[in-house]
Amino acid sequence: MDPTTQLALMGVAGTVLGTLVGAGGAVRAAGISTRGQSTLEDHKSRRAAYNACTTALLVRRDAISALMDGMRSGDLDVESAKVKLQQVQAMRSDVMRTLGAVVVEGPQWPAVTAEGAAKHLDVWLDGLAYWIAEGMPERMRERDQWGNREQDRLLTELELERFWTACRQVLHPKEHRPVRRYLHSRRR
Repeated sequence: MDPTTQLALMGVAGTVLGTLVGAGGAVRAAGISTRGQSTLEDHKSRRAAYNACTTALLVRRDAISALMDGMRSGDLDVESAKVKLQQVQAMRSDVMRTLGAVVVEGPQWPAVTAEGAAKHLDVWLDGLAYWIAEGMPERMRERDQWGNREQDRLLTELELERFWTACRQVLHPKEHRPVRRYLHSRRR
């Protein structure tokens, strides 16, 4: 074979090799892009689930708070309180439906805190339902009778804050690198 033919064959072999390397890189880039797209879709679905659950929890919290404030101030009579109580109790299904989406989307920490917030809302509402079932007696108006309901409100707020914190940490993770401390022992 003459040198020109050898040079031409080397050129063809180089082109084929370059094409193969380029195709391999393209396949790898496509795989990375697909994983990135999948991660983005997971992030979007989590954001939607967390948003819906947060909205349902806040709407119910505000409705319970309005019911409590109306009962406490005397703005609501027994019948009006019963109607509002039924409305707030009906909101529980919205909370449970959105809570289910958070449980499915995960991770576990936001789901557990969302369940805790929902339970605290139920406990708070049950305390108000007791007073309504009693016919909202005069002793209900005494200041010290509202201590437990105020505590229920505060515990609910704490659980809601834990849920929001968990959601933010899942949706916006920060690089937390542990500080490594090397202890040097002194030899005596």
